[in-house]
Amino acid sequence: IRANRGTIDKYMGDCVMAFWGAPVETPEHAQLAVKAAMEMSGAVRTINEEHRAKGLPEIGIGIGLNTGSMCVGDMGSNIRRSYTVIGDAVNLGSRLEGLSKVYGVDMVVSETTRKLAPDFVWQELDKVRVKGKEKAVSIYYPVAPAGQAAPEVQSELKAWSALIRAYRAQDWDQSDVLLLNLLRGNAKKYLYQVYSERVASMRMLPFDPEWDGATNFETK
Repeated sequence: IRANRGTIDKYMGDCVMAFWGAPVETPEHAQLAVKAAMEMSGAVRTINEEHRAKGLPEIGIGIGLNTGSMCVGDMGSNIRRSYTVIGDAVNLGSRLEGLSKVYGVDMVVSETTRKLAPDFVWQELDKVRVKGKEKAVSIYYPVAPAGQAAPEVQSELKAWSALIRAYRAQDWDQSDVLLLNLLRGNAKKYLYQVYSERVASMRMLPFDPEWDGATNFETK
């Protein structure tokens, strides 16, 4: 985080909260936040390789990234205060972190952050409506820095984009075909298993012209 000009806010148990753009303005805040998250994820993978070699249990990581306006400054009282951030954008970032386990990825990034970080290859995970929010937001996963995704990865992402379109159109037959091909190429990818189960479940429901393609989450 510090190597990518982020500000470490606080530690909460096994969680670290950080933000970019304060106290020093940082125009490329989104790019740096994504880069830091990818490096953190890579560091955990290295640790897990060492753990496997020693017969130790592996550890996991979940990261949520969101970009937006927020209040920043010294918060608290004369007895105790801390330099921190508060606001709706902060809360959404926390909600996204909690979704990492749902989709089997180590980071979940909002659409606002993705738009400000074009130097990465992205995979759209879903459109979600989190607890306490009426508006659905699209969420993404950074696959690799731009120009570093292998041809087979680019082909897989193209097929995945077609699956997302078929899914939101409630075309379950086409969704099944696309998912079958994706699972043949990457059977262990949890995200594909999640959507396979969803399609099997939603196939039983009638076509809903009012559905906006979003998944609703009622827990934090």
